[in-house]
Amino acid sequence: MKKNEAIPEVKRHLHIVLCGDNINAVSILRSLGEVGLRPTVILLNEGHVPLVSKCRYVGKLIQTNSFDESLQQLLGFADPACPPFVYTSDDNHQSLIDLNYDRLKQGFFLFNAGEQGRVTYYMDKNNICLAAKECGFTIADSEVLERGQLPQHIHYPVITKTLNPYEDGWKRDVGIYYDEASLAEAYTHMVSKTLLVQEYVEKKNELSMQGFSIDAGNIVYLPFKRQYFRFTDSAYGSYCYYKTYHDEELYNRIVRLLQMIRFSGNFEIEFIEKNDGSLVFLEINFRHALSNYASTIGGINLPYEWAKATLLHSVGDLHPTKGYFTAINEHKDFNTFVKTGKIGILKWLKDLLTADSYYLWNKYDPKPFFSFYLGKLRHKRRK
Repeated sequence: MKKNEAIPEVKRHLHIVLCGDNINAVSILRSLGEVGLRPTVILLNEGHVPLVSKCRYVGKLIQTNSFDESLQQLLGFADPACPPFVYTSDDNHQSLIDLNYDRLKQGFFLFNAGEQGRVTYYMDKNNICLAAKECGFTIADSEVLERGQLPQHIHYPVITKTLNPYEDGWKRDVGIYYDEASLAEAYTHMVSKTLLVQEYVEKKNELSMQGFSIDAGNIVYLPFKRQYFRFTDSAYGSYCYYKTYHDEELYNRIVRLLQMIRFSGNFEIEFIEKNDGSLVFLEINFRHALSNYASTIGGINLPYEWAKATLLHSVGDLHPTKGYFTAINEHKDFNTFVKTGKIGILKWLKDLLTADSYYLWNKYDPKPFFSFYLGKLRHKRRK
């Protein structure tokens, strides 16, 4: 068996990526493809520029027009004797799996919390923050408010977020507001009915960790920490570095939280790093993160390693091949920092050319990259 080839125990199972047409799904396919797996893809048509269909690692492509149709297609692959592994690229599809867990659990290996609806419950930002506080994490003071209500117990500035990451306003309703007047005016443009309003924490940086958990949170693997070279006040950065990292106290708290949730699967946990170096808990994504392919560059193929550990009931002797490496979301980074004049084009080009990993570009799988930019060009011409 080649060094970068999946072990026979993993190869005999079908692998299914349940997804929308996004770069996160392409990244999962790239990681699995590099160990010789060619997943079946159940792709929800969303009218986006085609990315997933251009990926060279797709085994079989099934396109659907609704979440219910995607679920029905998935159910057709159920196999209790040799369960397929299912990987999700976004919160909508992960919630779909979770809310139909009782129908799926006998025929698939899934990201799950042991009972139907439990993952979706902890996708709620207020619920996960309260659980994190119980496990010893620091959280920002917050209030759950109906759109239009003003906070009564927290101090300005505040940041607004949707309660659930699969709601329509999960991106557009995020904002920082410094007084009642600015928040009240912002409410008139929001679409979410209910929001989590938190005291804004000034950040020195952001810190996140991507890994996997098996056996309901009793075995957890977290190889790297990720932090950013640049970011904005209200959004995650787009040019980051990964370092091998282990803080025993932090790790133990994360394990306690995952055990409380009873989660098994790939995940990302996120924090704000304050100016004094302390961490404030933000959330857990119970799925692959957008930058998941970067860990493969560092020697830890997260989707494959989750599948292997699930079958072997152990992480085994797993070590990164790189102690430090960089990744860049090239399109977002250009728009956020170059087009706005925050950094110069020469500085950006240097960062781009020296990065170890990219969100879009991949020399072994270049077609999604070209499809993305050709689609952008066609859209610009039509306008």
